[in-house]
Amino acid sequence: MTTQNRWHAGRATAAIAVTLLLASCTKTVQVEGSLPTPKVRQLPAEVGVYYSDAFRAFMHEERVPENGTWKIAIGEQNVRFFRRLLPAMFDSVTEVASPELAATGGFDGIIVPEVVKYGFLTPNVSGLNFFSASIHYEITILDANGEKVGAWTIVGYGKSEAGVLSGGREAVMDATLLAIRDGGARIAIELIERPKVVAWLSLGEEDGETAN
Repeated sequence: MTTQNRWHAGRATAAIAVTLLLASCTKTVQVEGSLPTPKVRQLPAEVGVYYSDAFRAFMHEERVPENGTWKIAIGEQNVRFFRRLLPAMFDSVTEVASPELAATGGFDGIIVPEVVKYGFLTPNVSGLNFFSASIHYEITILDANGEKVGAWTIVGYGKSEAGVLSGGREAVMDATLLAIRDGGARIAIELIERPKVVAWLSLGEEDGETAN
């Protein structure tokens, strides 16, 4: 083998080693930070809220080609945000240990938030110079008798420019925070306009639309 061939072979081996190293590393992101609470008209209802164990401990894990495995912990930040969001939306909010307390706790209803899907894109995948994130919330409402008013999926989006430090962790966290903020704003604004929610709050007549 000539010297030039050895040099090319060495470069190829080094490139493969770097690729394997990147693919094998794990990036852990604990999402945290302050978020403003949407300013909305407070609704005349006393509600309970049930945060399931899955909601409290939600973590997304994904292997990204050429970027390794990502573990993104969102649960604690979600609970902190909803503890500010829901009191801004309703007259009274009480955390409950079970959604079954709707019929016995003297509430007008119970709110049950869940994360049904989370996703993110790195610059390597999107081809753009930013990280993006989306979070799909499902908000279920039970009435005072424990009957299901409806369940609605609301999606929040966020993006953050790719940074050269922290391997993209800060950018992923910022994009996720913005997605949580966007989702919260959509919940506060869009949820109360649903016909079934309007009827539940006795603010109007239910028009028979199917919740979606």
